[in-house]
Amino acid sequence: MDYDADGRLDFLTGSIAGKVYLYRRKPNGTFGAPDVLKKDGGGLFKALRTPINVGRPSSVAMGDWFSSGKLDLFIGNGEGEVYLFPNDGTRQKPAYKRTVQLKAGGKSIKADGGMAGPYIADWDGDGKLDLLVGSGSGKVVWYRNTGSKGKPEMAEAVTLVEPFRSGERGTTTAAQIPKRSATNAKVCVADWNGDGRPDLIVGDYLTLQEGDSYRAHGWVWVYLRKPAGTGSAITANK
Repeated sequence: MDYDADGRLDFLTGSIAGKVYLYRRKPNGTFGAPDVLKKDGGGLFKALRTPINVGRPSSVAMGDWFSSGKLDLFIGNGEGEVYLFPNDGTRQKPAYKRTVQLKAGGKSIKADGGMAGPYIADWDGDGKLDLLVGSGSGKVVWYRNTGSKGKPEMAEAVTLVEPFRSGERGTTTAAQIPKRSATNAKVCVADWNGDGRPDLIVGDYLTLQEGDSYRAHGWVWVYLRKPAGTGSAITANK
């Protein structure tokens, strides 16, 4: 993601404490020390800037939500909420003055099992950006943008990946590796296999028992999009 339109890809991340950090890429390809993203004050408090924090931990995404040519900021928190910080600055110098808790179908978004992980992409190919959200339960949902250009509005959630159940594991190894993405789902969208259709990429977290000990695992799964009219929209590949 090119945060400030300087032609170099930067790195943006949430944190356990809830703050959001920006690592700007230097001309030599390395990254500088992180900057904490801050919210600008308004009115008499215009000069006041405080760290953006809507709850811990945080997970972030960016996208041109209002078709303005500027990147807006999205943050999910541990409670399962998703917040939008519209870019009130410019493409080169973003500024965040407003905090909007996102709703879909008239209700505030609440990720299943908390740990909301938002991502912005045109999932249905209609030319408008949609919101996808991973969750603590492993469930991944899609909120279709049913609004008009510059005036986004989200429909009720459509489930892309069902919540993970502890019994959904393979039996070929002692570690009982799962057959699909597990808990704490974090999502990304890309055309993984170059077939012209957006695929779903999901990172996860799972603690497995191995004998008398436990070990934490994290995998990345690819759910390939199937052609229209062939049943399930996506299928998992590890």
